[in-house]
Amino acid sequence: MNIGAVIKEKRQKKDLTQEQLAEYLNVSVSAVSQWESGKTTPDFSLLIPLANFFDVSLDELLGRTPGEKEKALAEYDEKEMILTNKGEIDAAIALWREALSRFPGDFHCMDMLTFNLLQRIFAGGYIIDTANTYAKEAVSLCEQILRDCTDEKIRGNAIQNLVYLYSRKDLSIADEKKAVEYANMASDRYFCKEKLLEYAYFTEESKDKLVHIKHENRISYMDFLVSSLMYEPNIPIEEHLQALEASIKLWQILIYDENYLFFHNRLSDVYRAIAEIHVIKQRKKETLEALEKALFHAQAYDTLPEGEQHYTSVFVKAATFDKSKTATNTTQTQLEWTLNYAKSIAFLQNDPKLLELIQKYQNV
Repeated sequence: MNIGAVIKEKRQKKDLTQEQLAEYLNVSVSAVSQWESGKTTPDFSLLIPLANFFDVSLDELLGRTPGEKEKALAEYDEKEMILTNKGEIDAAIALWREALSRFPGDFHCMDMLTFNLLQRIFAGGYIIDTANTYAKEAVSLCEQILRDCTDEKIRGNAIQNLVYLYSRKDLSIADEKKAVEYANMASDRYFCKEKLLEYAYFTEESKDKLVHIKHENRISYMDFLVSSLMYEPNIPIEEHLQALEASIKLWQILIYDENYLFFHNRLSDVYRAIAEIHVIKQRKKETLEALEKALFHAQAYDTLPEGEQHYTSVFVKAATFDKSKTATNTTQTQLEWTLNYAKSIAFLQNDPKLLELIQKYQNV
């Protein structure tokens, strides 16, 4: 409800005419009429007298109700989850721009808008001018956060995002000096929240929390290690292949019972990367073997049940994964993405084994 509607409601509740209210406030009847019709709003100097006259708070006079902002932000978060789960990143960007225009200076809105701008940039398939525009907008948001925000989590996100943006070579803002400067602002890996919580929980009552954080950390550490092996630049192709194969073995050690949950997604990516190397080397047998495993893990990830799922390996059984809370930056499923890659391999076109694999997983 806007201020004009509130004034009208309160005036009628007092059983006053517009003329009477105008007389009390020493303004014209026309002014009151225009407030109530929404054509104009009262001068700032009249807000406190109006609130006092109607015996209401300024929030109530301005049409704000307790908890309104929190409720609205929760609704934006719900919409965000739906959109990002579908890979509708452009719609999510529009959503958070709307939220930020409604709640200017809100750091949560700024953080979420930045996140989605980066998702759009890193998804690929964009026009470079658009990517550069998004990157500049994201940098501006992050710098405002670091200047004014005191929430450590949001500040940490801003630092991380600035490092990613300034180290992106294809963007016009690429700047190694700035990337290093912001990276040095982050906390040491040995003193991050997740690591310190392993020490913080020490009572009998909190032992379950301790086990949970330890198992979640193990999964995170492994993911960091595997990512480092997967994406090491400028190494010989055969060394890269060794690194990818080592990544698979590491996951097989930690999650020995093959209940990989989210990491079916990661394994699909690893096997697809292995296939790409064998394609370069024109190794038919090895390419097909890697593709088959990539498709298997892609399907396993896409068909995970809804809701929170527990890992079952003894090393990480207290950790959980909920697919509905995982954002994606594409409208394609992992299986569709992998199938499209398989179909694009020129030297295997019309190969019976490849056609058999495509048919098998296309009909899932």
